[in-house]
Amino acid sequence: MCILVSHPRGEKKVDTMVDFAEIIGAIATSVALIFMLRATRHSGQTVKASQRLVGLESDRDRRAMEAAERRQASGIVAWPVKGQVEGKHQWGIELVNVSGAPVFDLVVERPASCTKQGTPIPEVRAVARVLPPGRYFVSDRQRWPLFIEQSAGLEPTSGNSDYMANLSFMDSDGGRWNRGADGKLERNSER
Repeated sequence: MCILVSHPRGEKKVDTMVDFAEIIGAIATSVALIFMLRATRHSGQTVKASQRLVGLESDRDRRAMEAAERRQASGIVAWPVKGQVEGKHQWGIELVNVSGAPVFDLVVERPASCTKQGTPIPEVRAVARVLPPGRYFVSDRQRWPLFIEQSAGLEPTSGNSDYMANLSFMDSDGGRWNRGADGKLERNSER
C-alpha cells in the first residue's frame, strides 16, 4: 500500500510504510480461511464416513430382522420316510416343528407321482390349524398330521424327489411361509 503525502513545499513523497496492524490482520484472515477450508473438507469427509457407517448399521439391522423373522419358519421341515406307524408299515412324510412355538394354518401337499421304477406315489394332502412343536407323520391315509414319539423308528427315503412335499404355514408372528419340495424356504408375499 502506498500513501502519498503532500509536503508544505508542494512536493509529493511516497510513504512506503504500511500500517503494521493491517498486515497482521490480513495474515490472520488468510490463516483463518485456510483453517476453515481444511475444517470444511474434514467435516465433509466425516459426514461421508458417518453416512457410510449408518448405511452399514442399517444393513446389519435389516439382516438381523430378516434372520429373526426366519428363525421360527426355518424350524419347520419335512422329508419322506417309511416305517411302522399305528402298527402298519407306511410310506409318508415326517414333519418336524423344532421352533419352540406353534405354527398355524399348515398345509402339507404332495402331488401324485411315480417312482423311478414306475411305482405310483399317492397324493398327500394334510392340514392342521395349529401344529405345536414336535414330530409328526402324514400320509395318503391321513388328513392331518399324526403326532409320533421321538422313539418311533422311521427311516428316511432318498433318491426320488417326487416323495417330497410342499409346506405352507403361518408363523406365530403372522408371517406366511412356503417350503418347496426342494427344501427352499420363502416368505409368502400375501399376509
